Amino acid sequence: MQAKQPTSQWVPDILVEKNRPDEDVLDEVYLLFAESDPFLPIIHFVDHATMGPEALVGLGLGGKVEKWISRHRVRPYKRQSTGNFRPSAWTTFLGRADAHGDWLNYFEKELETQPFRDVLARWAPRFAHEVGAFLFHGLIRTAHAVRALDHKDTPARRGELARGLALWAIGIKTDPPDPVNEPPRDLNVATELLGYAKAGAVALIQRPNVPRVHLVTGPMAYHMILHHLEPADHGTALASFANTHARVVGDFEIKKPGTLSHPIPSFDDQELDALVAQSDAHPIKLTEAALRAFDRTKDELFLKAAGKAHSLHSLRSLLGIVKALVSRRVA
Repeated sequence: MQAKQPTSQWVPDILVEKNRPDEDVLDEVYLLFAESDPFLPIIHFVDHATMGPEALVGLGLGGKVEKWISRHRVRPYKRQSTGNFRPSAWTTFLGRADAHGDWLNYFEKELETQPFRDVLARWAPRFAHEVGAFLFHGLIRTAHAVRALDHKDTPARRGELARGLALWAIGIKTDPPDPVNEPPRDLNVATELLGYAKAGAVALIQRPNVPRVHLVTGPMAYHMILHHLEPADHGTALASFANTHARVVGDFEIKKPGTLSHPIPSFDDQELDALVAQSDAHPIKLTEAALRAFDRTKDELFLKAAGKAHSLHSLRSLLGIVKALVSRRVA
């Protein structure tokens, strides 16, 4: 790959949206981690072992997944169940860790008998009032599973979608609000999502850390499932993003000029190999999401944000994750 190509030509050479190489490696990963603990020990942060590989495949790096996943452990996990889960009373089981097994069992059974698109279209709008649950990771894990299913519908991928939806469910702390009005017909939902991602990109460029990565990857995750949902459903999600991104949207015009001096990475083979060499999935997911956003906007802010992928690892970032989980804020 030539690093000196015009910027607009780099992304199509990297992103793979059709006929992705080594696609089947995802089924191996999903089966391997099907019963693994969804949370890391000690800090109880969400495990990214299944999300990183799907982003790598999206970057055309599926051949690197086996090496990357070898640095991640499968950790035994016992599903917690209340024993009295009722889908008709689903709101009473939101935000409950002790119902995680109930949600998993329910979604697994639903996805065994129904098209995954129907299950997603029914439940994503019910959860969309808290797109930021678990620092957006319920949404993000769901979205990566959906994109994998868009490429190939297999039992392993349906199982991963069940795990994404179940994670999202137990991260939600509030009941759904009254129905939100449908977005105006002249409002482009995809453009709105890209706008939130852009505001997140500026915040990330100014101060790179892991929590701020999700201000980019969160909206871009919803962007991945957008085409499966009805237009009337997007009002709730957009209202939720308006809340999670309020501070960075407010600071956007003030902080954007400070991004002018930040460099754009080369995105050559050496740069991509450095992503795979890290065991953390955040740099990989950030790069894939930012390149996808650039591909749709041609705004170099997203390339500059991707350039911060190697600046995320520090004690300060770890403390930022903990603080964000406690305060439920990432800005």
